[in-house]
Order: sequence, then C-alpha cells, then structure tokens
Amino acid sequence: MVTDILAAAGIKGRRGRFTKPPAGTYAVWMDDITTDGPDGMPPCIFTHDVTVELYEPKPDDAAETALEAQMSARGLHWTKQDRYWIQSEAMYQVIYNFSHIEKI
Repeated sequence: MVTDILAAAGIKGRRGRFTKPPAGTYAVWMDDITTDGPDGMPPCIFTHDVTVELYEPKPDDAAETALEAQMSARGLHWTKQDRYWIQSEAMYQVIYNFSHIEKI
C-alpha cells in the first residue's frame, strides 16, 4: 500500500532505508504488523502501523501536499509531525503515521 501511495504522490521511496539516498525529496517507511484472528486458527487479520519519514533537502510543501492527498484519498486517518532540521543529514524531515487493517 505504501509503495502505491508514494508512487501516486510522485515521491521516491523505500522500505527500511536507502543505502544510497536519491537526490531531492524521498521517503523511507516502516511497517509494524500485529496479527489477530480466531483462537486455534492461523492469523487472518493484520494491523499495519506505518511510519513514513519524508526527507527534504529544502522545505517541499508540494511533496507533503501530494503525500497527504494520496493518504486521504485512500480513507486513511494519519498524523503528521512538524518538519524539523536534521543537522547530521543536512535534511528536513517530516514524519507521518497511519494504521490500516488487512483481512486475509
């Protein structure tokens, strides 16, 4: 799901990390999964707690707006942390969190 969101928003992204980050704005995401379902049966409900870290060499309001529009278009309720400067990376970072449930 995150891959589709980022592609639709026009943002390069990778799960976990980039070994060599691309130029410009890009995203890294993590997907923590919790399983559930009936007792004695294999899990069939998966709750995904997703964190998307958006990295920007300079403030990129257009990328943030595009990402937010794509999450909202999918009916996701998300939270956003304010943009802040990471001195060691010389990049701005904006963090988004959302959850979604997958039933198999």
